[in-house]
Amino acid sequence: MNLPHFENATQLLQDELAQRKQRNPRYSLRAFAQNLSISPAQLSQLLSGKRTYTPEMVSQIAKGLHLSPEQERYLLTQTILGKSQPLPSEVDKRQLIEDEFRLISDWYHFAILSLSKIKNAKTDPFWISDRLGITVVEAREALDRLRRLKIIDDGKVLKQIAAPLNAASEVPSRAIQGYHHQVLNMAMEKLPVTPLNKRDYSAITFAADATKIPEARKMIESFQDRLSEFLQTPNAKEVFIMSCQLFSLERNSL
Repeated sequence: MNLPHFENATQLLQDELAQRKQRNPRYSLRAFAQNLSISPAQLSQLLSGKRTYTPEMVSQIAKGLHLSPEQERYLLTQTILGKSQPLPSEVDKRQLIEDEFRLISDWYHFAILSLSKIKNAKTDPFWISDRLGITVVEAREALDRLRRLKIIDDGKVLKQIAAPLNAASEVPSRAIQGYHHQVLNMAMEKLPVTPLNKRDYSAITFAADATKIPEARKMIESFQDRLSEFLQTPNAKEVFIMSCQLFSLERNSL
């Protein structure tokens, strides 16, 4: 997973502001402060080094920039404690055991977690139901499961407190297979109704060296992580899902 490289909160804010101004020369310090939910005066003082960071301020910045829990902890350590640590990576994911994944294997649990990256996301079953097209009961029960597993916060704001989730895929699992069946069925349903500018369906067929498949799986996972980091900006307003399949067409490949 590609993560932004920063040494402290000031560098992160300076780099982020510079990138936004590069994309939009009219982007202002006031607009950036509004996005972070702090005053322009506070932001100016932080950028100039005239104001000391507090843990609460670091948390506010992390929330405004949609940092992951690992990135927030890293930012807090670097800024407040001044300790140099390696950046968090894919090894920091929370590995779900079979029983845990079975509890949240329905696709909308992960969609709810993605909603937490959207500004003003809330743990309101009616709001979640309206966004994802699931029932209020499904939304409420999903929130309860995510809380019991200590994946989301107990408050009114929808916030993931656990590390990014990962399910072991090296062994056969009915729960994982069921999840992929759901995703494939949704892909079929969405194909004729989703606008072209909000979807991409493609396929390629080729001859391959089967001994390289384990390495290819790692490459696919790495690409998915990079793509999600690229698309998951502070301006994110919708939840998308990407499904990638690689399988043999040979009749006797089992």
